[in-house]
Amino acid sequence: TTTMAAAAVSGVVVVVLLVVLSWCSVVPTSLEVMMEEELRQRISDDSFLVVLFSDSSECTGKCKELEDTLALIREDIVEAFNAWVVRSHSPSLAEQYGLSSKKMGTGVVFIRNGIPLLYSGPVDDDEFMLDYLISNPESAVHHLTDGNFEHLTQAATGATTGDWLVMFTRSDCGTCTQLQATIEAVGANLRNKKNVAVMNRDSDGGQTTRRFGVKKFPSFLLFRQGRLFRYTLPGIDVGSLTSFAQEGFRNARAEEIPHPKTPFDDYTEWCADWLHENPSAIYVACIVIIVVIIVVVISLRSSSASSKKVSKKKK
Repeated sequence: TTTMAAAAVSGVVVVVLLVVLSWCSVVPTSLEVMMEEELRQRISDDSFLVVLFSDSSECTGKCKELEDTLALIREDIVEAFNAWVVRSHSPSLAEQYGLSSKKMGTGVVFIRNGIPLLYSGPVDDDEFMLDYLISNPESAVHHLTDGNFEHLTQAATGATTGDWLVMFTRSDCGTCTQLQATIEAVGANLRNKKNVAVMNRDSDGGQTTRRFGVKKFPSFLLFRQGRLFRYTLPGIDVGSLTSFAQEGFRNARAEEIPHPKTPFDDYTEWCADWLHENPSAIYVACIVIIVVIIVVVISLRSSSASSKKVSKKKK
């Protein structure tokens, strides 16, 4: 009887252990929470980092779904990239990556050597998320300049390099910076289908930017088969930009590719753009011109008076 009781107890213990182990393997654990200061340091020091940004100190709703999904694939991500997989409530960093509370608030950003990629897939599909992250260890976005634009895009001929969705930016455009993770996601979605690129007007893309009449930043232009199409929808997000590059451009007006401007025309437009963006400079220029005119007039009068005195002495 004692033996049977002991065996029964042992059986119960085994069953309980199996249930506990099964429960542990099914229920995902929470991610490590990282403060903003440490997170910034990790971004600076580490090559790969996956961050779930929450819109509050608590993680509920969409945030909890994303956390559960990331917890399921965390070990695979660590094995593939030796990357940190963490959660953080860091409003300033989240806004820097385009996750402001007014728009999305909560989201996953895969940071690769400082370049952020915004995850735009389903929140509860661990296989899709893992494949998405594993497939994008590097940026799929090209950097265009005045020097390489025509060679790479072949925009004027629409020859062999395919379609190009180009984001035009300028250095002092805060919105452009916040959209870096978004355009990276568009590049990931269109990888091997369309080309996605960024051109900075102020660093090395001024001539090309003026050539296409881009005045507002950011601006998105699709170059396709010798035509260009301008993105004019109010919303700038991964889905809208991806759809525009794939089929949505058909609803936009096709424009002929303009020829490069002459140096004189380009310089004239540069001056006009600069004055438009720096209206106070017009007043400064006017004041300088007035001062110069006054100085010249005074100088001419002084010269005239001196000439008269010399003339009288000779007489």
